[in-house]
Amino acid sequence: MNRTINRLKNIFVGLFLVSCAAVFAYHYMWVWPKARCEAQGRPWAAKWMRCARVYSIETITQRPLNLPPINGEKATPPAATPVPAKK
Repeated sequence: MNRTINRLKNIFVGLFLVSCAAVFAYHYMWVWPKARCEAQGRPWAAKWMRCARVYSIETITQRPLNLPPINGEKATPPAATPVPAKK
């Protein structure tokens, strides 16, 4: 009887330690980085879990804002093609 109680005690202590480690790992890998990103004013951290910055294409290419396209043409939508009637 005494061996059974000691075995059960060791099992429950082991489960407690494993669950404590799991909770700590969850907070270390998920909760604390999300809180840091949200504190920096990056609300998309909750969706993608990436603490990144959003840059416009003008910042990346170092082109001035509102500059016309390089080829000088404006994009036009494609012409609508009529759908043939069924007989």
